Amino acid sequence: AAAAPKQAPTNGEAASKANAAIRDAYAAMPIAERFAIQSDLIWSGDYNGGVNGEFGDRAVAAVKAFQKRSKGKETGILLPEERAALSAAVKSQREQVGWKIVEDPVMPGVFLGIPGKLATQTARGKSGGRWASSRGEVQIETFRESMADTTLSALFEQQKKAPANRRVEYSVLRPDFYVLSGLQGLKKFYVRAQQKDTDVRGVTILYDQAMEGIMDPVTVAMSNAF
Repeated sequence: AAAAPKQAPTNGEAASKANAAIRDAYAAMPIAERFAIQSDLIWSGDYNGGVNGEFGDRAVAAVKAFQKRSKGKETGILLPEERAALSAAVKSQREQVGWKIVEDPVMPGVFLGIPGKLATQTARGKSGGRWASSRGEVQIETFRESMADTTLSALFEQQKKAPANRRVEYSVLRPDFYVLSGLQGLKKFYVRAQQKDTDVRGVTILYDQAMEGIMDPVTVAMSNAF
């Protein structure tokens, strides 16, 4: 019998193979610098993955996207001048929204990043802290749920349906966390919840659709900082 023809690699497989040398180059960098690059790429709007120091295909693609927008050569590895340009660009973005790390006023030991210039009002929520803009364009609230009478997957399904005006467009459930996002009424919403010991701690972010250009990268940064 004739041998089966070899299948050509898919675009994704080819890209992953081509990125092997790039991944090795990043692996040789200090971990703090890898974290910083990923964080900056989130703020630049080029990356929506986790800040974990691992430069997989998505992170490499984000570097190339930034290089393309900057009219540079799409190598996947930032030249010193490109790294400086990225850092300078996102520094102004962070300053514009007043990015800062704060401790939850209701749940000691829980820290999160918030856009302090956008969410200027602080209060106590139902089970966590609450931050909001003066007219409600941006609303941020942390929450805690006991695992004594429920499960992470049950909370995940519950929050898909409540409140009733929530329409989920993206969702992911993992053994120790989940993410939901979509529309809630006329606002965009984002929920990230993490299981820790016998509790689930999470943050819900709501913002006007007109603010998505500002808030989309902020939301990804908040998710990684929570």
